Amino acid sequence: MILGVAVAGISVYILNYKPRRKSKVKDIYAEGLDLMITGRRKSAYKNFKDIIQKDSNNIKAYLRLGQVLRESGNPVQALKIHKGLLHRRNLTFYEQVELHKNLAMDWYKSGNVDAAIKELHELLKLEKNSEWAVSQLTTFYREKHEWDKAGEYLEKYQKQTNQEDKNKLALYKIQEGRILIKNKKFKEARLTFESALNISSDLAVTYYFIGNSYSCESEEEYQKSLGTDVVNQTVTQENSDYMERAKELLGKAVPMWIRYAELKPEQAWMVIHLLKDGLFALDRYSEFEDILKRILKSDSDNIEVIASLSEIYSHRGENTEAIELIDSAIEQDPSSLIIKLIKLKLQAKKESANPDFARSLDDIIHFLVTDERFQRYKNTATDPHIIWLYEASDEKEILKQ
Repeated sequence: MILGVAVAGISVYILNYKPRRKSKVKDIYAEGLDLMITGRRKSAYKNFKDIIQKDSNNIKAYLRLGQVLRESGNPVQALKIHKGLLHRRNLTFYEQVELHKNLAMDWYKSGNVDAAIKELHELLKLEKNSEWAVSQLTTFYREKHEWDKAGEYLEKYQKQTNQEDKNKLALYKIQEGRILIKNKKFKEARLTFESALNISSDLAVTYYFIGNSYSCESEEEYQKSLGTDVVNQTVTQENSDYMERAKELLGKAVPMWIRYAELKPEQAWMVIHLLKDGLFALDRYSEFEDILKRILKSDSDNIEVIASLSEIYSHRGENTEAIELIDSAIEQDPSSLIIKLIKLKLQAKKESANPDFARSLDDIIHFLVTDERFQRYKNTATDPHIIWLYEASDEKEILKQ
């Protein structure tokens, strides 16, 4: 009889207690997920901690516990928890995938982007078509300014999701080229810009940076030409060759900037002063007026072009006409700093002020139109592609798991 009672008791335990215990753990886990979603991380942490105390083999609870810690601003502790799971045997495929995802985010939030990238590559070995891993690799490589690899994974992600964006791919190529210019690899930069055009032939900003590559290389050659024979204090043939090379390169920049202005007349202000200085250095200043008038045919209300034409009239001594033209530009945009500076320069010239003052104003105008910060925040028409290129060099995307 005693034996029968014992058997009956065991049966009740097996049939009732264990399922309820398992059901209770599942409920606590589900509740923990809900608490995470609503931002109640402390309560979520308690839920997952309770599960682990009841069942130390509950891998999902460990994964979420670490995630809660990371999202609460403690990625180092999250990393310890998740790394501890690497030694666990018999992890399911889902658990392995989630583990590498969490480790990637732990490393990233800890400031170790290289380790995060390594984890993402481990994840791709498990799940080679993981859209999440490819997307995050695009972001992480972009943050490291490794635009070639970022572009590679962006292209892969676009193919995976059937969301083709050729302009975006081309912009990543342009970022590669910009870095090459900074490293004085001008020919390689131009080849990269040409690749960008092959990806998206209508991306006007490419011509702007091709022009800049020629201009920067021209400046390098010009600086070399300034050297003299120390013994004889004379300019050598080699110096003369550098000067000719500098002019040749600058001459190649001009049509690129013109092409940009033709494709983007509203943003022509970005190249007007580059063209003005370049043509002046090449003794081709007479061409400047024709270029400005060509731009006005596409954009008759372009105030920067009108202002630049007024400067040409002023150079010819037609000061009254120049002031009238600049006044018409101010009427269209009374907030334009560049136009106000040009008017101040014209008035100074008309009143026979110190020529050094006019030159100083010219220097200020040139600085503004070539400064990335001014180009980014100028309150008139800006090129959204150029804005993206400048801002993408610094920004961090919001990462989601």
